[in-house]
This record gives sequence, structure tokens and C-alpha cells, in this order.
Amino acid sequence: MSQRQKSLTDNDVILLLEGDVSDADVGESDADDEEACIEREVRQPGPASTPEILGMEVEIQNEEEIDFDDVPLAARLQTQIGDTGSVISNIPDNRSRYVRWRHKDIEDVNSCCDVHFSDPQEEMTPFEYFKTMCGEDVIENLVHQSNLYCTQITGNSLDTNKEEVEQYLGIHIMAGIVKMPSYRMYWAEKTRYPLIADVMSRNRFDKLRSYFHVNDNSRMKARTDPDYDKLFKVRPFVDKIRENFGKIEPEEHNVVDELIIPFKGRSSLKQYIKNKPHRWGIKVFARAGSSGIINDFEIYRGKGTLQNSDSNLGISGDIVIRLCEGLPKYQNYKIFTDNWFTSYRLISTLKQMGILALGTVRIARLQGCTLKTDQELKKVGRGADDYRTEVEENIIALKWYDNKSVHLASSYVGRNPVETVKRWSVAQKQHVEVPIPKIVKVYNCFMGGVDLHDMLVALYRSNIGVRRFYLRIVFHLIDMCVVNAWLLYRRHCGQTGVTKHMSLLTFRSDIAHALLQAGKSTVRKRGRPSNESNSPLPQRRAAVTPTPVDDARYDAVAHWPIHVDTKQRCKLCIKAYSRIRCSKCSKAFCLTKTKNCFMDYHVK
Repeated sequence: MSQRQKSLTDNDVILLLEGDVSDADVGESDADDEEACIEREVRQPGPASTPEILGMEVEIQNEEEIDFDDVPLAARLQTQIGDTGSVISNIPDNRSRYVRWRHKDIEDVNSCCDVHFSDPQEEMTPFEYFKTMCGEDVIENLVHQSNLYCTQITGNSLDTNKEEVEQYLGIHIMAGIVKMPSYRMYWAEKTRYPLIADVMSRNRFDKLRSYFHVNDNSRMKARTDPDYDKLFKVRPFVDKIRENFGKIEPEEHNVVDELIIPFKGRSSLKQYIKNKPHRWGIKVFARAGSSGIINDFEIYRGKGTLQNSDSNLGISGDIVIRLCEGLPKYQNYKIFTDNWFTSYRLISTLKQMGILALGTVRIARLQGCTLKTDQELKKVGRGADDYRTEVEENIIALKWYDNKSVHLASSYVGRNPVETVKRWSVAQKQHVEVPIPKIVKVYNCFMGGVDLHDMLVALYRSNIGVRRFYLRIVFHLIDMCVVNAWLLYRRHCGQTGVTKHMSLLTFRSDIAHALLQAGKSTVRKRGRPSNESNSPLPQRRAAVTPTPVDDARYDAVAHWPIHVDTKQRCKLCIKAYSRIRCSKCSKAFCLTKTKNCFMDYHVK
């Protein structure tokens, strides 16, 4: 009588399919060694070595629904059932090797990076900094496409030009500084804001707003076309802004992170992230320096975000590789990422490209690295840590326990030297010294460039609401151009030794004034003044006229001398009084046979 074969449990089947030997017994000689090698073999089972599964229903997931980055290592076996019922493995070939982890610190790595920024050629105005991010070609494209779109819809051209589009953008930038609940209040009788209302009428602003366009709709491909682009409506604008951002020299320490363009309208690009300040919006992946200057970005649009990618790093790893294309290779530039991006294979791939990496990581992405549990570290106390180093690639994985545990991985920073940091103790009601490994301290020091940039954008974000998603993208990128220009200005101030620099508010205000006035003629206000009174109150002091920005002062456009009845002090020499005033600057200047302060003021 034949003996009945014992059936396999579900766990036995999973272990056989994975080839996982992490649970194998360790020999006595290895157990006594403090630096015992912790090995895990990740094998690729072929069709011949795959065990036969009898009497079991195996549920096969759709290949497009599986994200290796979000699935634990023990569940990364992806299978398909063919016509014959056989199980076919899809694990990439680069996983079929041993990954050996040892209990030791990382070996010394030469991380020296010689970064030198080119000296600024000459002193630039805020408007000139802005034009390096959003140049003349961008404005000309907006003019052409807006006129074309209006012609396609109504049969008549919008008849706009470069100066009017600049004024339209200047109104949006100024609206981020002087905020009102509704954009129509800038023209309303009781809340009128002259700097905006005197530049453009409300009806003209509404018309520009209706027909403002970036790309030709007649060239858009059908949604069923494989080459359909969800960002077609803003593609020329996005590509040009990204190209200009890429011209900025990168810093040694770079951060790859995500930011959100707030938007609650209808769009397939809209995402929901519950832990973000703006939970609804369009997700953007960006690479920025530790100072906050963004050098590259990629708007997330689902499956088509990155095409023709076969790196087997998953969508998160592929995004990091894509954003690092502009970084010089083999010069020890550093990349910092959070646990959504970081994995052992990503750090190994970046190391092969000559780029050093550090980031928080999920334990399932460490290729079988086993670290102490939270309970074991909690018994030691706050500041306890455990670490392993991969032998071949010299990559360290460390787990540090503070209030909670955090996993980090790096290819150039190790555990030592261990320093201390002050933390508040609830039990002792005082600050206590907590040990902190070097890898944690370096991560906290440089991981924040994208968040810093996003915070600066949120300070004076253009608040004129739009329902079309592509306009929300355009105006957010305009705000990013302003912040990038200001951060580049601060870098140049540091290079030239200027310690006192203008604030972001002043910088943004100067850009808005330049867009509204530079190169434009003054527009007279038509109709009866809305604030006219029959019995005006006497003024003790004359109204102060703001000084024009340099871009409007030296543009040599519409600066006409006019005669006024009241004498005013000359704004240049300050000694004499004159009845000659500039029609655009609204300031008095000497204009006599022997003295011409009017010309001297408007010429550099």
C-alpha cells in the first residue's frame, strides 16, 4: 500500500515559488560571529524549476495593476497563466544574484564634489531675472496661440500683442500680492485697485482670460491614439520652462520630491493625497537644490508619464533616473529621496551612474536586509539603531528609533560618527540628549529643497481661480519662475558679497510693475472718476508718487514732459522746483536751458 503524500501548505508553496532562503537555519560557527553574513538569495525561477501546483486556484493579477515599488519583497512574484496552464515568471534578470548584508559600517567613499558657479556677468533687475525663466519666445507663443484660438472659435482675431499679454501676466502676479475674494473686485467701484484697473479694463481682461491659449487644438490627437498626450494643451509652455530651469547650474546636493498644483476642477490628471496641505491637485515630480532652486520637473499623468522605460525600477525609480538626466555624471553629485522613491536597486543604479544617493526607504525594498524589530530597539531607548552594509555595492541600510523607527539607505554616508541631538521627553518634562547617526543628520540637513520652493510659491500664489486645468498649470509655473528667479538672485548676491538683498515680496512686486509698465504707454482712465467727491477734504501732505522700477524708467517709451500748474521739487537734483513732469513716471524734473534733469533721469 503506497504511502499518501503530504500536501503542501500555502506558506510552503509561496516559499517554493520565491526561492526564499532567508528562514534557513544558520550554522553554529556563523552564529558565534558578531559580523555574521546575512545572505538572501533572490532567484528567478524558470519554467523548468517551477513546481507543479495541484488542487489550488491561483489568482493572477493584471500586469498593469502591479507596482513593484509598493509591494513587499515577499509578494513580488508576478505570474501569468498561458494557454497550456503553465506558470510563467516575469521577474527581471537583474534580481538573480546574491545580496549579502553584513553587520558593519559603510567603507569610506570619496564624496568630494567640486562645484563652482559661474560669476554673474552684470547686475540684473528682477524683471531680467524673470525673463531668464520665462523669455520672449514664451510670450510670443502665447500671443500667437491666443489669437489663433480666438479666430478658430469666433472667426475674428483677438488682436492681442506681446505688451498686452505681459500686462495680463503682470495682473496675475500682482493679484498674488494684493489678494481679493473675487478678481472682479479689482475693477469694482468700492474696492477698485488702480494699479490693475488703470492698466486694462475688466471686459478686456475677461476676453483675454477666455481665449488665453498655449497650443493649437487642431493638432491634438485622439484619446484612442497611442501617442495621445494629456498635457498637449500646455506642452510647448511646459517644455520651454523646463528647458530654462535646466540652464541653471545644479548644486551639489539635490532633492527629488513631489509637489501639488492645487486644483479641484475636472481633469484626469487630478490626484488625491490625504496627507498634503492641498489634498486635491495635479502631482508634479521635481528635482531641486538644497536652496530650493528647481532644475527639472515632470508632471505626473499616469501610465504615460515615462514611456519606453525598461529599467525594472518601477515608476518611482524611473522618475528619479529621468530627473537626474541633467546632472553631470561621475562627479559625486548627491541625490536625496524619500521612501516613495528609494530602493536598494535605485541606489545601486545611481552609483553606477556616478551619482551618490541617500534617502529613507521601506524595509521591503532592501533586498532581504534583516534589522532589529521596533520592540528590540525600544528596549534600548531613544536613539537606538541597527545597521547592515551590502558587501558588493557598499550600500548601508540603517534603522534608527526615535519616537518612531525610520529606515535609511545610502551609498556614501554611514552610521559614524554618532552625535547627539536634543529631543523633548514627555516623561521627564525636559529636553534630553538623543544619539543620532551621521546618515540621519545629513538627510535632515539637505532633504527639503522641493518643500522649501513649494512653501515660497504658496506665500504669494496667484489666486485668480480658473476651471481649465491647463491654465492652472500655466499660472503655477509662472509662480515657480518668480521663485526660481528670486533664489537665483540670492545666489548671485552671495557670490558678489551682497549681504542685504530684497525680499521675495519686493522682488515679485518689481516683476509685476515691470510687466504692467515696462515698454507700454500709459492708458488714460476713461469716464468719470469713481471716487470723485463734491467737497474733498484738504490734504496736509502731497500724495506720494511711487518710484518706477528701473525696467519702466529706462524703457524710453511714452516718457513725455508735460506742464503742470503747481511747482514740485525736482526728483533728481532735489534743489530746484519745476512745473515739468513726466507723463509716465508722474515725477517733476528740471528742464531749462542750462539744466536737463528730465533726460538724465531716464538715461542710464
